Amino acid sequence: MFLIMFAAIPAGLLAMSFTASTSLLLALMAGPLVGSVTGFCAALFLAWHRGSEWKSDHDFDQQTDAMVGALRALAEQGGAVDAAPPIRTAKPSQAA
Repeated sequence: MFLIMFAAIPAGLLAMSFTASTSLLLALMAGPLVGSVTGFCAALFLAWHRGSEWKSDHDFDQQTDAMVGALRALAEQGGAVDAAPPIRTAKPSQAA
C-alpha cells in the first residue's frame, strides 16, 4: 500500500509541476490522472511480484482455524473460572 502511495503522489505532483507552466487547468487535470495511472501500475507490479502468494488462501484458512480453536479453548477455561461463587455485597439497610 505504501509503495502505491509513494508512487502515485510524487508522480501526480511532478505532472502538475510540468504542466503548470502551460495551463493551470491542464495541471489540475493531469496531476490526478497521472497519479492514478502510476498508482495502478504500482498495484499491478505488487500483484505480479507477489504472484502465487495471493493465489493460495489455504494457509490463511489453517491459521484462522488454529486461532478459532485457541479462542474456544480460552473460552472453556474462562467458563471454569466464572463458576466461582458470587461476591456478596451488603444491603443498604445493613450498612454501618
